[in-house]
Amino acid sequence: MISGLIGDFLSSQLFANLLLLFTAVIALVIGYGQIQLNDVVEIYATPDTKTVLDATTGASTITPIIGLRSIGTRLVYLDKYVFNGSEYGTNGQVLPSTYSQSTGLYWIDLPTNSTSHVSISVYYHDLSGRKWRSEITADFINNYWKVSSLPRTADR
Repeated sequence: MISGLIGDFLSSQLFANLLLLFTAVIALVIGYGQIQLNDVVEIYATPDTKTVLDATTGASTITPIIGLRSIGTRLVYLDKYVFNGSEYGTNGQVLPSTYSQSTGLYWIDLPTNSTSHVSISVYYHDLSGRKWRSEITADFINNYWKVSSLPRTADR
């Protein structure tokens, strides 16, 4: 009698609907988890140089810079940066993700005088409007700028 009830239930439309609902819930949970894993916003700073050509003399000068790249999976919109206490606007410069095979970067000029330490706070937001801040330090050691990027933090 009990095996007959179980057999009837397993072959019923109710069981099929419950199984379908369970499968849909599991698929939604897995999908949400995948979205969270792939929703990455991060900026990475590297030391670099740029060549400046003087239009009048034709002479070129190589100057040190910090190159900012978006190494997350989302576009980043730069709002501003604070360089050793002075604020500079970026006019909403867009940094495409390196996942899109982009080589785009935003550069910040490093000093060429006797300054040996630089502290930079970069403020930016993503496509969802979430606001972030990244802290960057650079130290001039042995004729080379050593640049360090800390992981981003939520801002405001």
